[in-house]
Amino acid sequence: MNALLALLSRPRLVLASALLLAANGVLLYGSMARQEDPRLPDRWGLVVVPYPGADAEKVERLVLERVEESLAEVEQIHRVEGTARAGVAIIQLELRPDISDVDPAWDRVRRRLAAAKLPPEAGRPVLDADQTDQESVVLAVTGAADPLALADAAEVLEEALEGLPVVARVLRAGDPGEQVTIALDDAVARRHGLSVAGVAAQLRARTATIPGGAVEAAGRLITLRPESALRTVEELQRTPILLPSGAAVALGEVADVRRRPAEPALDRARLDGAAAVVLGVVPRRGTDVVGFGAAVRARVAAVAPRLAPLTVQEVAFQPTRVEARLDDLGQSLLLGILIVAGVLVATMGLRVGLVVAAVVPLVAFATVGVYGLAGGVLHQMSISALVIALGLLVDNAIVVTEAVQGHLDGGLDRRGAALAAIRELALPLAAATGTTLAAFVPMLLAEGPTGDFTRALPIVIMLTLTLSYAFAVLVTPVLSALFLRARAGAEGGRGAGLGRFAVRRRRWVLAGAVILVGGAIAAAGGVPFQFFPSSDRNQVVLDLQLPEGTHVSATDEAARVVEAALRDRPDVASVATFVGRSVPHFYYNLPRHPASPHLAQILVTTRTPGDLAAVAQAASAAVAERLPEADLVARRLEQGPPIKAPIELRLYGDDADALQAGVERLMATLRGLPGARDVRHDLGLGVPVLGFEIDDAAAGRQGVTRADVALALLGRTRGLPAGSFEEGDEAVPVVIRSAAGERLPVEALAGVDVGTRGAVPLGQVARADVRWRPAAIHHRAGQRVATVTAQLAEGAAFSSVIRPLRAALDAAPLAGVRLEFGGAAEGAGEANDSLFRSLPIGIFLLVFILLAEFNSFRRVAIILVTVPLAATGVVPGLLVGGQAFGFMSMLGVIALIGIVVNNAIVLLDVADRRLGDGPRTPAALEEALADAVRLRTRPILLTTATTVAGLLPLALSGTSLWPPMAWAMISGLLASTLLTLLVVPALYRVAFQPRRLAEVPA
Repeated sequence: MNALLALLSRPRLVLASALLLAANGVLLYGSMARQEDPRLPDRWGLVVVPYPGADAEKVERLVLERVEESLAEVEQIHRVEGTARAGVAIIQLELRPDISDVDPAWDRVRRRLAAAKLPPEAGRPVLDADQTDQESVVLAVTGAADPLALADAAEVLEEALEGLPVVARVLRAGDPGEQVTIALDDAVARRHGLSVAGVAAQLRARTATIPGGAVEAAGRLITLRPESALRTVEELQRTPILLPSGAAVALGEVADVRRRPAEPALDRARLDGAAAVVLGVVPRRGTDVVGFGAAVRARVAAVAPRLAPLTVQEVAFQPTRVEARLDDLGQSLLLGILIVAGVLVATMGLRVGLVVAAVVPLVAFATVGVYGLAGGVLHQMSISALVIALGLLVDNAIVVTEAVQGHLDGGLDRRGAALAAIRELALPLAAATGTTLAAFVPMLLAEGPTGDFTRALPIVIMLTLTLSYAFAVLVTPVLSALFLRARAGAEGGRGAGLGRFAVRRRRWVLAGAVILVGGAIAAAGGVPFQFFPSSDRNQVVLDLQLPEGTHVSATDEAARVVEAALRDRPDVASVATFVGRSVPHFYYNLPRHPASPHLAQILVTTRTPGDLAAVAQAASAAVAERLPEADLVARRLEQGPPIKAPIELRLYGDDADALQAGVERLMATLRGLPGARDVRHDLGLGVPVLGFEIDDAAAGRQGVTRADVALALLGRTRGLPAGSFEEGDEAVPVVIRSAAGERLPVEALAGVDVGTRGAVPLGQVARADVRWRPAAIHHRAGQRVATVTAQLAEGAAFSSVIRPLRAALDAAPLAGVRLEFGGAAEGAGEANDSLFRSLPIGIFLLVFILLAEFNSFRRVAIILVTVPLAATGVVPGLLVGGQAFGFMSMLGVIALIGIVVNNAIVLLDVADRRLGDGPRTPAALEEALADAVRLRTRPILLTTATTVAGLLPLALSGTSLWPPMAWAMISGLLASTLLTLLVVPALYRVAFQPRRLAEVPA
């Protein structure tokens, strides 16, 4: 206290420090890194393990299960999900939410992946631990039918972009890759006695790049370099191929040799129907995304003329959206400051109102300065936290200013009035601020994706509250001493009648409060629940899935049907299609789906957000009419941590029939609920596999081995590697196959020549057998799982689906399977669990501060009883505002608790001081409570008014994330303010009966 009073004796130092801190915030606001949303920690990873030629069951047994067993030793892993498809295993990993330093954990994962005992034919597991990196700028190179021309131009642009210091990496989509394909003419090859395997062996020997060693000459080391590598396609065409007769023939005479896209195609991309190679540009971490976008646009403008006649178009440009979102929130912040200042001046008078209003921008920009110096990033969470805190930060300033004015009116000089106010209020305000901070501690300590997403909110609000207290006890007294004047006949405040009513009708007041709280709890069941709302963007991702096992070409044709239905619509601005994979990760919580030939995702940008529903309906109608075997899910971009779908149900079981029955039951139940749409499951029907049973005796008589059969089939369809040739600084693979390749008719397989000693038809040594095998096998936590998902219908809330679904399952449980709820239910459960795990810490701090301030269990109990009062207005407010209850509105309720407790603390402190100044009688108790209500009514009402005024820009904003929180706080404040002024004095009167007055400290 002495140090505080000493600082107040140096007003110039106090004001200069405050102005410099605020000025620093103004400067930093213009230079801080900017993002639309907080970056989530790198707790997600993706592992891809190729196993060419293996079916899904073999991939599961020899790759997926072995990788899962090896990763089981990594204790930092929270969740493992895997999918085995023909030729590839895909494993998604998530680290535990309590791990903050993720690099050692991912290093441990890499070591365990390297230690997994995989078949020699399987590729090396590749881990991508940068799943949260955003491809903030997505560019499409278009203007040519030749995919290799597009790829060459994309490579030029990629190299130019990677030269920018703000660019971390550039990812490609739709790049066909390239290879030199040697299509062996079957008839000519048979006539010359050639086979694919034999020609491939000759070419590998001639295209191999083998070092020639070195010799020493005259004290120098001379490297010997045999020029064995082929450098052009023409040179490869002239390469002689030895025939069984001993003669030689040029390769070009028996095969068509061309540079062409790699086979099989892994993914394809188009923009507005035109073939494209897409580049996703990832900014470096901590980079200002707005400045990053300007740098990328400038580099593209410089390179584009070199690529003509090809063009570069923007598919998604996140920097523009970041700038627009932050400008909108910045305007809300400025508007909130002006509204709060206007309310203060209108209600407190010009001098007093301006003194309090001056503190608002000072604290706001000082908060930005401290936050920026600590490495904070400007995004919608941090800026919105400032808007929310506007009303909270003026409470302390209002109390101090009113106290100084009261002492001035009582006859003290300006310095004496300021010092008296601080001596009187420094500790109560510290306790009130501390309890408000304690209310935000659970939010600050919450773990998991939701806690990571909202972390900046409590950080900025708590920082603002801390600085508001410092400014209230230092800057506000100085400003008050400079500008306030004593008022003749000043009114001491209103509310004494309200306080007397609360004391004299205390039973009615408490009974009414109980009824209101009980009614609010009962009405809560009628409020819809939604974990996080959808975003307000004018973009929708159409997820088109065909049955597992579908060839990428068939998926491509299906995607063209949807494109054709949308491209010419007047409400559609652009259509970007990605086949065999998901859209680029330009938005922070988009899921990634690599190596998915049966999948196409179409990013549709509409003219306005209001056009999304009509566009999604048109796409669904086209699929229903022309693609009955396909599933289409229209997904708006979601807010909050990533989830597969709002409704996600997982079924575990070893009995395939029970699993199938459970999936069908869930599908039928969900389709019967009006709030659910786009219901789908991932339990595929399987794919046909054409197996070849080799007759070893017949094969032995013909001199054919099992390996010869496999090589013959691979060589006639996908092709055999035949070395590579150098093109510039790259090695282009060479592949030899039959002319038909994958388009070889099934009935022609029996005539495929096998072996190298003569033309032995496959049908003579093997018998074909059609088998039905799973196309994809899904694992979660090492168990086979089937998942049923559903989206929410337009305007439907999550609770309108999940409640009747749970009721139906409770009435008739599924048999033979274990059911687990995922999606929004799991996300909300994990978020709430994390919040409630840290809740005891917040409660402990709250009670500790209250006991330290009052040293009375009864007073602490009175204050804590006011906490439920914050909930009385939340339910009506959400209903009036048309908002669902979710995680954001829950955060609003937590903020309300801090405000209500703050009001109750100062009200009790005034009552205790008034009671200590006079005789301790029932009449004195009543008068003290009435006086406390009289003195605190205007500050409490002003705090409520300024907080509501500051929240109005968020409540009325066009964004979808903030109105639930704003409406919950506004309505909760309005209801709890009146109840606090009534309930606290009534409870005080009940807790301290006349016979107990001796216990009240003087």
